[in-house]
Amino acid sequence: MTSVSHTSTTARAALHRIFWRLHFWAGLITAPLVIVAALTGLLYVVTPQVEALRHGHLDHVAPTAGLQPLEAQVAAAQATEASRPLRFVVPAHRPGDTTQVHFGADPAVVARTDGLPAGRIVYVNPHTAEVVGALDEMQRYRHWARKLHASLLQGEGWRWLIELAASWLLVMLLTGLAMWWPRSGLRALGASLRLRGPGPERLQWRRWHTTGGVLMSTVLAVILVTGLTWSAHTGERFRAAQQALGQSALRPPADLSSALPADGRAPLTWQAAWDAARSQAPDIAMMLTPPRGPEGVWRAENFDRSQPTRRFVLALDAYRGHALFAAGWDDMPLMARATAVGIPFHRGEFGLWNQAVLILVALGCVGAVVSGLRMAWLRRPASGWLPIPTMPASGWRAVPVGLWLLMAALAWAQPVFAWSLLVYGMAEGLMVLLRRRSPRVTA
Repeated sequence: MTSVSHTSTTARAALHRIFWRLHFWAGLITAPLVIVAALTGLLYVVTPQVEALRHGHLDHVAPTAGLQPLEAQVAAAQATEASRPLRFVVPAHRPGDTTQVHFGADPAVVARTDGLPAGRIVYVNPHTAEVVGALDEMQRYRHWARKLHASLLQGEGWRWLIELAASWLLVMLLTGLAMWWPRSGLRALGASLRLRGPGPERLQWRRWHTTGGVLMSTVLAVILVTGLTWSAHTGERFRAAQQALGQSALRPPADLSSALPADGRAPLTWQAAWDAARSQAPDIAMMLTPPRGPEGVWRAENFDRSQPTRRFVLALDAYRGHALFAAGWDDMPLMARATAVGIPFHRGEFGLWNQAVLILVALGCVGAVVSGLRMAWLRRPASGWLPIPTMPASGWRAVPVGLWLLMAALAWAQPVFAWSLLVYGMAEGLMVLLRRRSPRVTA
């Protein structure tokens, strides 16, 4: 019995050291990226307040009696941007709102080489059909902050950097929780979370590092997973899995078309299409996309993503206005509902409480990186080498099969992580060779 207990304790100690080693390398290598992701996320979270200051004069007008037909508002915007293709329109929803007319890139202008959006938004007073102002898409703070957070303003090709940070931060979170979890039962959980106590400086930093990480672990996990679901590479895998499991958000069929009327009736006007959509959709700000070609369809869906239970998608016949396709919250499968709630939460769109939580987590991530680096500095050996946690004598054989399978699943789901994991494995092999040649290298 004692021998079995001793073997179990030895195996746990070896696994703990491997977790520590992974945690150390993940933190050391991705620390700058984690800080960048946290700070750019902070800038994005405060979007409502910044936009109210910067763009309030475009978003709102003094409400007066009467509204101009939507087609008059759209025509006023098109007159100022005649060379740009119209993408969609967000009609004024509440009293005092302006109508937003979104245009694509100007084909007469040299295309942007940075891969960032080149569209333009025109704001129209719905009461007078007069243009209030216009902004390039990247001049709008929410678009700028979103692209800064997603790709550091370097275009779609650079989104992998933030994806890499999120992937390894997830590894740091899992390994950190595994190392912290007390072996003496649930009663020890609370006792393990404290910010102050006796001991050297490194132990004080570890208390802050551990307690902060554990307290924000649940919310941080939600943020990381939801962020990865719409990342470039992991997001593609996630959407493929959704489709394979029948859990994708419902979308109109690509070949959906309007029947050409035999009586020669004219297509719906913007106002008629908007009225038809409002009569069949929840009361929420929507985006309205016009038909493409004589047999195209009007498409309407919610522009406001802060009310998931009012999500909807409509495809309307271009001549009669009846629904050719309609889907809402009740029609969404479980995974689609989860992302409909999780992504707005990640963006802080549920109000001040949501913003406050995300701000605390972002600051907590910065604090965790700083405290982790400080602990590593205090642990540095006299030889000057990095304080790398040593590999147990059993090596990677100490990792149970279940954890190898979990790592394989994470690698499959996160291609960027998989490539970086391969590089990490090569580095581990190189350190083994260096250790054999030089006893000074602690690997």
